[in-house]
Amino acid sequence: MRRMTIVITVVIIAASLGIGIYFVATASGASALDKQIGQPVSPTDMASLQKASAQPYGPAGTTGMTNAILKSGGSPFVSEGKPTVVYVGAEYCPFCAVERWALILALERFGNFTNLHYTTSSNGEGDYATFTFVGSSYTSSYIAFRPYEAADRAQHALQTVPSNYSTVWQSYTSGGVPFLDFGNTYVVKDSVLAFPDILAGKNWTTILNEISTSDSTGVQIREAANVLTAVVCKITQGAPVAVCSAPPISSETSAISGPLQLGLGLGLAQSSPQVQTPSWPPGSRRAG
Repeated sequence: MRRMTIVITVVIIAASLGIGIYFVATASGASALDKQIGQPVSPTDMASLQKASAQPYGPAGTTGMTNAILKSGGSPFVSEGKPTVVYVGAEYCPFCAVERWALILALERFGNFTNLHYTTSSNGEGDYATFTFVGSSYTSSYIAFRPYEAADRAQHALQTVPSNYSTVWQSYTSGGVPFLDFGNTYVVKDSVLAFPDILAGKNWTTILNEISTSDSTGVQIREAANVLTAVVCKITQGAPVAVCSAPPISSETSAISGPLQLGLGLGLAQSSPQVQTPSWPPGSRRAG
């Protein structure tokens, strides 16, 4: 109800000043970014993402980023003979919004995305420019990637997380997002990037420019991408060499050991899918 009260107040004030159109649109939750939601990522932006993922990779991640990596002890997740990276997020979630930028840059070093689409975190959660993995595809000679957006921008259940993955996800986070599992050998149960508001007020072009010019936002995204790249190199046993031996990835890989932290869902790599209802606590960081 507070949001409705604010909208009504702004409409009255703005109308009295003769500048109602812009402010009404902003207060009611619409934004220029929202026009892009659900649209395929343009060839220009895809090319910029691929270029941003290429060497030189930039600085190593911070200690805080590296400490987000935990060593797991479950049965390995393998698909098509390759270690499997599992992502569980939600489209409304601001921490997922910023994490996807780093994750996409990292995974582009091992393969290629197609059919990515634009989205933003929900208007009440920053409206941060990002991408959704719904409908996307990823091909790689080194890893399999299994992404699941468990809820949409309105926090309605969206994609079902198969039981072998959801059991591990739930056991580590009780349904919190974002969650990353690297071959069930390493997990990230908290966002590597702690401050999604680095995306505030920026569109996709601006963020891509900041990544390419090493603006402070771009540096943080690159640092996180390098940490995630190093974790992938751990599960691929250093392949491809051109990526995993490059600075700062080689040193990052050596730095990642991670405390062993077992979830409850171990030994379930071959389980069959079942419907899981997201259950994150409203208002918490884990919920976005």
